[in-house]
Amino acid sequence: MYAEEYLPEDTEDYFNASEISIDETSTIDTETKHHLKMKEVYKRMDKDYYSYKIRVNNENIKIELYSSSSLSKSFIRNAITGIRSQYKVGSKYEDLFFKIKDVARKNQTVLNDLPRKLFYDSPEECERHLHIIIPTELKENWMKKKLSIKVLKNLPHE
Repeated sequence: MYAEEYLPEDTEDYFNASEISIDETSTIDTETKHHLKMKEVYKRMDKDYYSYKIRVNNENIKIELYSSSSLSKSFIRNAITGIRSQYKVGSKYEDLFFKIKDVARKNQTVLNDLPRKLFYDSPEECERHLHIIIPTELKENWMKKKLSIKVLKNLPHE
């Protein structure tokens, strides 16, 4: 059973674009703009969110990041999504993540002037997000450390 079987015989009438009023389209645009604006306000209120622009291939690209507190006892946060993991900064489980520290003064804000700790699921994720190249040796060392933690803690392998 496919969706096409349930469409009316005359699909042209079914998908008639003239039935959508300008007001409905305008409302959708207004609601979308409002949603995006509220999302930006929410990000700006988050002391661990920050962004900056870099130039890649003659194009300015905005990099948005979520840092984890450098202090222990806070939850590890994915640098791209901002989602907090079940593991805490400073725990043995920190080694399950690829981490870097962003110490550039330009990335400090009024809300957070500490060096920023960024956690990624893998070095490749970090490379894609920050548009950088991480040496292969560093990647291999991280993978060995991650696997040893998984073996010690009886965590599932990927």
